[in-house]
Amino acid sequence: MKARVAAGWLALCLCFLAAPARAAVTAALSATQIVSGTTVQLTLTYDGLTTSDPDVAPLRADFDILGSSTSTSVQIGTGGSSESTQVVLTLAPKRTGRLTIPPISWDAERSPPLTLTVTGAGSASAAAPGAGTPAKVFIVSRVTPARPYVQQQTRLTVQIYTAEQLYHGTLQFTGNGAVLVKHVGADQYGNAVRNGQTYQVITRRYVLFPQRSGQITLPGPVLAGEVPERQSSSPWGGNPFGGFFGGLMQTLRPIELHGDPVVLIVRPRPSDAATGHWLPASQVTLTAHWSPRTLTAQAGDPLTVTLDLRAAGLTAAQLPDLAHRLAPPAGVSAYPDQAKLANTAEGAGVLGSRDQTIAFIANRPGRYRLPAIRLHWWDTRTNRPRVATLPAQSLNILPAPGAAAAPPAATQATPPAPAVPAPSVAPRAASAPVRTPLQAVKTGLTPWQWLTVAMGALWVATVGIWLALRRRRRPRPAAPPVPMRPPRPDASAERLAFRAACERNDAPAARRHLLGWMAAAWDVPATSLQPLAAASRDPQLSAALRELERACYGGAGWQGAPLAQALRELPARAAAGASGGGTLPPLYP
Repeated sequence: MKARVAAGWLALCLCFLAAPARAAVTAALSATQIVSGTTVQLTLTYDGLTTSDPDVAPLRADFDILGSSTSTSVQIGTGGSSESTQVVLTLAPKRTGRLTIPPISWDAERSPPLTLTVTGAGSASAAAPGAGTPAKVFIVSRVTPARPYVQQQTRLTVQIYTAEQLYHGTLQFTGNGAVLVKHVGADQYGNAVRNGQTYQVITRRYVLFPQRSGQITLPGPVLAGEVPERQSSSPWGGNPFGGFFGGLMQTLRPIELHGDPVVLIVRPRPSDAATGHWLPASQVTLTAHWSPRTLTAQAGDPLTVTLDLRAAGLTAAQLPDLAHRLAPPAGVSAYPDQAKLANTAEGAGVLGSRDQTIAFIANRPGRYRLPAIRLHWWDTRTNRPRVATLPAQSLNILPAPGAAAAPPAATQATPPAPAVPAPSVAPRAASAPVRTPLQAVKTGLTPWQWLTVAMGALWVATVGIWLALRRRRRPRPAAPPVPMRPPRPDASAERLAFRAACERNDAPAARRHLLGWMAAAWDVPATSLQPLAAASRDPQLSAALRELERACYGGAGWQGAPLAQALRELPARAAAGASGGGTLPPLYP
C-alpha cells in the first residue's frame, strides 16, 4: 500500500515537471507591416493580477506612445480559475524601415522582442506591402526658395492629403534658434485626385527667416489626429445613420504622421551689399506725410512728419528706426513718437510696416533744411542692391503771434526834408466878398435835371411798393448762421509739442499745447485745465496743473518735469464729463 502511494506522488511530480513552462508576459502587434503615418497597437498580457505598470521607456526611441488602456480579466472554469492583466499601447513610428519592439519588463518578467516594418508614404502611390491600396493620409511639403539669403523670407507650403475622415486633426511645425517660423494666412481646403484616389487637401503656409548662413535642417511638420478604425457597411448602400450620427457610431484610432525634414541652404550676405542695416526684401517703399503740408509753422509750434516704411518679405521687427537718420539742423528740436509696427499677410508671404511720427519744433523764425534719407536694401528678385530715398525738405518758421519783429539786417538814416517856406498870403478884410469863377448863374432847371428828378421819384416809389409787398408776405425769419467749428488739432502732434514745452520749461506753450491735446483727444473744445484735473482724480497731477496755472498767471519760474512725469496719457473722455470746457471758469483769462 505504501509503495502504491509513493508511486502516485512520484507520477504527479513527473507530470508537473514535464509540463511546458508558461511565459509570464506576452506581447502581440495588431499588424507587422504598416505605412508611415499610421499607428499600430501593441498588446502586453501579464499572467496574473498586478497593480504595477510595464516599463515602456525602451519604446520611446523609435515610437511615440499616443495612448494606453489597462484591463483585467478573471476566467472560471471546471479546471479552476485564471487571472490576467492586459495593457494596450497605441504606437506611432518615428521613422521608416524595419523597427524592433524591444523586450518590455513587467514585475521582473520580460516580454519577447517583436519586429515591425514601416514603409514610406511620401506620395499617393505608396502603400503597405500586400495591401494593394495607396496611403490614406500623407503630407507633402514644398520650400521656396531652397537657397535663401540670411534673414530672407522663405515660404513653406504644407499640404495634407487625406482620403478618410480626419477627427481632431492638429498640425505642428516649430522652428529653433536658427530659424524663425511664422504661420501666415488661413488654411485652404480643396480636392485632388491621385492614381484614381480622391483626397481632401488642406494647405497651410509658413514663412521662415533663417538667422545664420550654412545648411539648416528642421524636423518636418507633424500631423496628429484620429481616423475611423473600420468603415461600417450596409447591404442597403452604406450606413443609413452615418449622416445623422457622424463619427459617433465608429471606432477611432489615433494617427501621428511626420513629414519630411525641411532643409535650407542659407547664403551669407552678398559682398556687394551696402554696409549698415541688412534688408533682403522683394519690395521696399518709403513715404513721408507732413502736417501741415505747406511745411510752414510759427515758432514754438510743431511741424510733424509721419514716416511710412513698408517691406515685402520682411517682418516689422526687421525694419530700422528712421528717426535718428532724420537729424534736425541747429535750432530745431526733434521729438519722435513711439513707432507702430504691424505684420500683414500678402499673398503667400508677409508684409512688414513701421509707421513713426516725428515732431520738429523751432524756437526762432527762419528757414531750416532737413537732410534727405537714403535707405539701402537688397532686391531678392533681381539679386541687386537698391536704395529708397526721401528728398530733403525746407521748413519755414514764422514769428510767433505777439513777438517783437526782428530788426532789419541793415538800417540807413533818412535825411530830413528841406524846409519849404510858407507862402505869404495877404489877409483879407472880413467884409470882402468871395468871388466865384462863374460869371453868371442860371436860376432855371435844364431838361436833363428834370429827367433825373423824375427817375429818382420813380425809384423811391418802386422801393415803397417792394417794402409793402414784403410786409404783406411776412416770411419766416432766417435761422442764425451756425458758427463754423475750428479745425480739429492733431492729438499726436499736440502731445509731442506739450512734452517738448515741458522739457523747455515753457509754461505758456505747455498750457496751450495741453489744451490742444485735450481738444483733439476728447473731440470737444477745451479752454480750461479744470476738466483734466477732475477726470484724472490724481492729487499729484492736480498739484502739477495748479503749478502750471500759477506760472502762466503770475509769471513765476516753472519746471515742466513733474507735469510731464504725472501726465503721460490723457484719461478717457467719459471720465471727464460731457463738456470739455467744464462748468468752472478758467483760472485766468
